[in-house]
Amino acid sequence: MDAVTLINFILSTLIAILFAYKFVIGIIGLFKRKKFPEAKKDHVYAVLIAGRNEEKVIGQLIASIANQTYNKELISVFVVADNCTDNTAEVARKSLSDANLKGEIFERFNDKQVGKGYALDFLLQKIKERKDFHKDEFEAFLIFDADNLLDKNYFYEINKAFDDGYDVVTTYRNSKNFNTNTISANTGMMFLQECRFLHTPRAILNSSTFISGTGFLVSSKILNTDTGWKYTTLTEDIEFSSCQIAEGRKITYCDDAIFYDEQPVTFKASWNQRMRWQKGFYQCFSKYFLFLLSTFFTKHWFASYEMMLMIFPFTPITFFWSIFYYIYLGVEYIFTGVGFANSIFMGAVIGLVTSLILSYLGAFLYGLLILFTERKRVKCSFWQKIKYSLTFPIFLATYVPISIVCLFKKVKWKQIPHTDARTIEDIDSTNDVAQ
Repeated sequence: MDAVTLINFILSTLIAILFAYKFVIGIIGLFKRKKFPEAKKDHVYAVLIAGRNEEKVIGQLIASIANQTYNKELISVFVVADNCTDNTAEVARKSLSDANLKGEIFERFNDKQVGKGYALDFLLQKIKERKDFHKDEFEAFLIFDADNLLDKNYFYEINKAFDDGYDVVTTYRNSKNFNTNTISANTGMMFLQECRFLHTPRAILNSSTFISGTGFLVSSKILNTDTGWKYTTLTEDIEFSSCQIAEGRKITYCDDAIFYDEQPVTFKASWNQRMRWQKGFYQCFSKYFLFLLSTFFTKHWFASYEMMLMIFPFTPITFFWSIFYYIYLGVEYIFTGVGFANSIFMGAVIGLVTSLILSYLGAFLYGLLILFTERKRVKCSFWQKIKYSLTFPIFLATYVPISIVCLFKKVKWKQIPHTDARTIEDIDSTNDVAQ
């Protein structure tokens, strides 16, 4: 075995060892979910919503907040209509008034500082400037995207986790347009597998998980109007998570607090969304990897280890190494004249093809497992499960070119159109019929 082949073997073995634990803890998610005790107190919350050109969906979110089983007097809703060219602010104001909810709508116009992080920071500062503002008014903030819908028990359930002493809580992310097409279904499947096989076992093991975009709670001990929202990379959620974990704070998961999210329905929209995510991961790697590494020998080392693996650019590194490795083997095969039967090159090619086939089959079966385990919450027919699982490996494979392209391309925040105007009552009635 020559040096290059030895290095390839070592790298492959190392990656397998680094990620082996995921299989073990993932099994936990198959059989158990974390439950929180009944809350001793109903806490006071502020809802933060940042939206850009969301007039078609923001009213439904506010209505779902008003429809909570939780005491509405303990909920205030604050919306920032961020660089909008439509009637988002007007629709939000009317919806807030119709729902008889406390709160206020603000408008922001800034084409230099673009992104959700800047909008949230602006919103917190505007809340602080209110004449009737009191520093200790809110015990925690809940952050949603304008296209979200909340299950009627969302606040009741997440209040249990907050009352149990957790300062950062993420929740169950379902899709309101899961069955629109394979793009929306495959994107939704990614979030389902996060909830079941990543968030759930970490919560059960009392380790830390991560924030995924929207639908989460942050205690005012951490996030308040004085500190503001200081996370402004393209993936402010992962940046926030990296910072909290590096500073020793725990992020837990509340499986019974369910919200619905609208997924992209075109490949272009999905590509743009995931380009932003991947570029944001690279930004977080350069900003937080060494910070996380410095905490590796503390009591929360495992959470730091997992976050380091999450933001480390494994995909482009393995891609470029593989290109080099197979070119090297091809050149060696051509110039050494090794016979077909004993050729390392041909053996490697056969191994590559076999790996690709097995990877496809593995991802297909994984997709089926996701849809099977979440069958009570995601309603689709047997043949839809097969179709979505067959396309799931292809969807995952597109992350490879995405991770390569965004290494060299400047990525800017691009709006994902939200046009699904369903209400939470529409979602509930669909689920009732499916059952």
